[in-house]
Amino acid sequence: KNTSIEAAIMPFKVQQLAEIIMQQKQMGSEDAFAYLYHSDCYEILLDEEAKLWYMSGQDIFEMLEEEKQSKSQDEGKILLFLSFCLERYKSHADISAEETLFIFRKHGVFDYLRDCFDMLHAQGEDYIMDEIELFVKK
Repeated sequence: KNTSIEAAIMPFKVQQLAEIIMQQKQMGSEDAFAYLYHSDCYEILLDEEAKLWYMSGQDIFEMLEEEKQSKSQDEGKILLFLSFCLERYKSHADISAEETLFIFRKHGVFDYLRDCFDMLHAQGEDYIMDEIELFVKK
């Protein structure tokens, strides 16, 4: 049971951030909480060593927005990679787009490609196709 000053401050800091998020992002309270709780910024806020609770809510919100912007840019790169893999696998396997999508969904290929994005996106097409085929077979 954590009864430190920091633990006592957290509900107030989360409330402050939720209000800022609701106002700035035009969200309801549940969406604002989800927006905050699904962030690295929140994890840092929990870290007693970081002492972020002493920053203003607006400063923490700006830090949160920088994180979300960065992740959005990364998501665009990943989406482009997923599109590339779908289109190339469709041609490689000589199957329809619908069949390709079915295979990717059924076998969790999207999750695999996301999880291995850093390593796979720098490889050649033949290597990526071989990896997808191997993953689907397993």
